[in-house]
Amino acid sequence: MVKNEDIWKYNDNEWKVHIRDSDVRQKLIDTFGLDSSTIYYENGGLSEETSWDVVVPNDKIKKVKKFLKDNT
Repeated sequence: MVKNEDIWKYNDNEWKVHIRDSDVRQKLIDTFGLDSSTIYYENGGLSEETSWDVVVPNDKIKKVKKFLKDNT
């Protein structure tokens, strides 16, 4: 589940959402046409992605929050 602290205002026009589930991340990207801006890796190695920050424009944040509430 995505917690409130995993969604924050990134700049005047965008938000960031921290995602830990690869399936939810992929559905979010496919549904809203978004991209991952930051990728986090296990123990600092580059072999296993463990979570992602996705940039969301202001005009999509309400729909993204509802999607996350319904899908996590």
